[in-house]
Amino acid sequence: MKFVPLSSLAALSLLLAACGNSQTPSSGPVTPPVTPPPGSVQGECGPVLPGRKLALYGDLHVHTSDSFDTYFFNSINGPREALKFAQGEPAGYPAGDTDPNTPVTFETLDRPLDFVAVTDHAEFLGAFRTLCEANGSIPAGTNPVCEAVGTNIRANIRAFVEGTSTPFQVVIQTLLADSPTDRPAWAAQKTLNDEEYRPCDFTTLHGYEFSSNKRGQMLHRNIIFRGDADEVPAVVFSSVTPTTGVDDRNANDEWMLFDHLQTECGGTPGCRALTIPHSSNLSDGRMFMPRDFATGLPPGRDGAALTPADAELRGQYDRVVEIYQHKGGSECAAGLEGGMLEGEETRCDFELAKNVCRGESDDPPSCARYCQGDPARDPSFCSLRQAPTYLTKVCTTAGPDGGSGPDANCSTPLDYYRNAMAEGLSLRGLLGINPYRQGLIASTDTHNGTPGMTRERAYPGHGGVLEDQPKDHLGSWDCDNSTRPVNPEDPTDPGNCTNRIFLDRARGFGSGGLAGVWSAENTRGQVWDALHRGETFGTSGPRLRIRMQASWTPPPADICAKLARGGESVSATTGAVVGAVMGGDLPAPPAGATAPWITVWAMQDNGGAEQVLPLQAIDIIKGRLNAGGDPKVQVYEAVTHTTHPVEPPAPDCSVAPGLHPEQLCVSWQDPDFDAGRDAYWYARAREIPSCRWSTQLCVSKQVDCAALSPANGIFPAESGFAGYEGCCAMSGAPGSFTGKNIFATLEERVWGSPVWYEAPPQN
Repeated sequence: MKFVPLSSLAALSLLLAACGNSQTPSSGPVTPPVTPPPGSVQGECGPVLPGRKLALYGDLHVHTSDSFDTYFFNSINGPREALKFAQGEPAGYPAGDTDPNTPVTFETLDRPLDFVAVTDHAEFLGAFRTLCEANGSIPAGTNPVCEAVGTNIRANIRAFVEGTSTPFQVVIQTLLADSPTDRPAWAAQKTLNDEEYRPCDFTTLHGYEFSSNKRGQMLHRNIIFRGDADEVPAVVFSSVTPTTGVDDRNANDEWMLFDHLQTECGGTPGCRALTIPHSSNLSDGRMFMPRDFATGLPPGRDGAALTPADAELRGQYDRVVEIYQHKGGSECAAGLEGGMLEGEETRCDFELAKNVCRGESDDPPSCARYCQGDPARDPSFCSLRQAPTYLTKVCTTAGPDGGSGPDANCSTPLDYYRNAMAEGLSLRGLLGINPYRQGLIASTDTHNGTPGMTRERAYPGHGGVLEDQPKDHLGSWDCDNSTRPVNPEDPTDPGNCTNRIFLDRARGFGSGGLAGVWSAENTRGQVWDALHRGETFGTSGPRLRIRMQASWTPPPADICAKLARGGESVSATTGAVVGAVMGGDLPAPPAGATAPWITVWAMQDNGGAEQVLPLQAIDIIKGRLNAGGDPKVQVYEAVTHTTHPVEPPAPDCSVAPGLHPEQLCVSWQDPDFDAGRDAYWYARAREIPSCRWSTQLCVSKQVDCAALSPANGIFPAESGFAGYEGCCAMSGAPGSFTGKNIFATLEERVWGSPVWYEAPPQN
């Protein structure tokens, strides 16, 4: 049960009155005016109490049928349907491998979102929806040329996901690179966003995605604008040109984007933009470049050493990072500590779409802590064996223009948030500015036009017809020539299957997360400003909340209540407690101060249609520079935690909440602080364990992996489990295949943006 203070009820009634459209009745009793709460100021939505903010939830990574890939995965939901879905209306899902145009099932959110940005790919924005449907004059699915294009893309989805292009795709992108369809599609989206914007209740933000994917290195950013349609540029900026198919160098892609925004947004009155990097875990060391031994700096524009001017330019736009989405987590990863981690960390197993733990003798040492060979206990990533989509190696080199090695789609420690943020501290010492100083959010990256669909139970996927059946969700056996039109090879027959491999398909992908902001009101300006200053958080799906402040003196006794109300007790310059809230800079320590106090409050989901689970622990993660100026990361696990035993979910995936807390709050003083070294601190809160979506799917079918055929590792039709082979960790060869049930769990979590500390110059 949720208790609301009387003062909050008064403020809420004022807010609803200000945001509603009702008029004073012509007859009947007149309701007396409500006195604004003492100390409040008039905001756009009514009285606002200074120092109190709302926790708002949204999705800033949403693809609709205006995106070229979504059109061929699920053409049903365009921008309008996506915005309606975010507000609680149903949206359709297709079924079958070849028909993305016919809704078969419908889904709704259990609770509407507070804000959303449709972020369709700038590359070919609106092109296929416009061309294939003759600008709306013919139904989707009736243009034979477009059907051939869609069939080719879906048949080569593995190459598409891994960032390689077939000759057919090169021809298509060359022909459509300069298509004029993006301007009318973008103009229509802007008009629609303004039509659906309801200040104080539902906020739409204008945005799109810049999706450089050259040589498999994902340099993806969502661009989010602050203003209304007339304050947003008339064009989107694409990473694809007519020559991209033959010249896929990417050394300047981010700089071209930033330069474009400087020109286009700078030339539009009232325009302000920020960029949100995402999928750094899939960038092959390219999103956050390692320093070159010769210059001591990472490569920047033209592959030359990063300059202070470009470091400032990047920091101007990259304000928050997407730490989690459909394509996996980007906080940290087992085996990719890279010499930065001091001490131990046991929670870097969360939804890893890339896995360097190969089960080989040269694995990074930390892999053994996570992957112990028991599929009933190991994290999900330990059973992902498809290379190089999921299973990969540590990059020995990383550079622009596809220079990462040794393998395609390798990974580096700097692909992960906490390491990159620590590296930024070091760059500030070299350049005078930190280009990586970013808050964090999460989102879905849905390619169904269904923002906010993050549930684990009966998870419908984010890839339309690519994820509509168990075999698509979980994986299936494949041959090199299983899709050829004449004499196709047969995956069920190992003797007639060249390079037979089990494709995990979508099993390595997660259900996506939500973006959270602490905002005084639910308006475009306030939501965007919260993103820009980093007063943000990200969840792995549940509507968890977290709020943090740092101060030089112990916080007051009522600090937990203040944080729970969206407030704080700190001020950068005045007041009894000098400090900063999440996203901010900790000011210089006052005389007599020793180490900062980090205060964190977190709360479980308030509840929707799904079971809500209590909290297990709060962790504090710190990045700093050591005495030699090297970036280091230290994890303080469970600085506060439940006092009751934490049990895994039952074999049927049921979870007993037990006596674990709904809220946790802690004031913790850093025991290892050095006032002469830059640092950051951020917090994450974790729920008690629950079943991952893939486990829930397998358990709901009561799959028994002992029923696999030893001949081919496929369930016989009479077993009733056909298509559920991905529920099993398989071993052996044709004639001796065996399988054990995978029981992957996860600890849903929420991450809060860091507080930063910049040490004063040394004399």
